Amino acid sequence: MKNIRIIFMGTPSIACGYFKTLIEKNYNVIATFTQPPRKKGRGMKLQQSPMHEESLKHNIPVLHPTNFSDQKNIESFIELKADLVIVIAYGLLLPNKVLEAPRYGCINIHFSLLPRWRGASPIEYALLNGDKETGVTIFRLVNKLDSGPVISSMSLIIEDHMDKNELTLKLNQIGKKLLLTSLPNYINNQITLMKQNDKESIYAHKIHSKDRKIDFFSSVNDVYNKIKAFSPKPAAWCVIGNENIKIIKCEKQYLKSLPSTIVNDKFHLGCKDGLIEPLIVQREGKKPMPIQEFLKGFHFTVSQKINA
Repeated sequence: MKNIRIIFMGTPSIACGYFKTLIEKNYNVIATFTQPPRKKGRGMKLQQSPMHEESLKHNIPVLHPTNFSDQKNIESFIELKADLVIVIAYGLLLPNKVLEAPRYGCINIHFSLLPRWRGASPIEYALLNGDKETGVTIFRLVNKLDSGPVISSMSLIIEDHMDKNELTLKLNQIGKKLLLTSLPNYINNQITLMKQNDKESIYAHKIHSKDRKIDFFSSVNDVYNKIKAFSPKPAAWCVIGNENIKIIKCEKQYLKSLPSTIVNDKFHLGCKDGLIEPLIVQREGKKPMPIQEFLKGFHFTVSQKINA
């Protein structure tokens, strides 16, 4: 089992934990694929992805093709003679020639109970929609988004207070365990793959800035869920005066209130059927701060409209 030649594909920090778990358990990772260095920051200097940097720490060869539409990139992959490819948050589409080359195929770790929340933002959409349960699914990749047969899955109850960061940490904990328990059984052909029911599929599309804007004419529960879904980063936001304000943590109350209005001098914000009590907020160009600190320097009036 430990002699199986594995290629690991991933790009952001979330992928690094799974990669390190495989290394710590002495799996034979022969190479990693990640997205190419990109210009970032004020100086617009080329920066390697977190997975690129982590691979170098462990002396694992790194490849970073721009895409797999170039035949040379496909040939470079095939020449590695991988038995298995493990993919998590890689960000590039894999053509059939890549999917079919390893004898055990390409498997993906996805943060939902497929076929619910296929796509780029399953954690955010689970929180946005107030789901009571989510989980991790490991499945075999096919040439259709997140629709391949399921190898294994594990569920997790979403507690009401959980934000994106807290839920991600919990999912990662069970995801690493699920990967380690599933790999031997999968390689030894002791798992019956389960076909997904496409009729039950629902998609979690890529999140844009406008999707994070808070509509305070919505129910207090919807507003609360939106704030949790994007906390702590990139954070849900609204416009007060001429300034974008991010709300990172809050509490909620169910009571009659004027929607999209600052209802009192404590900076409680009215919704359709209640109000939001911000606890941690962030002004433009500033760091997140407790509401007490925010109120010392932010000028507003009671009954002031939000997003006006």
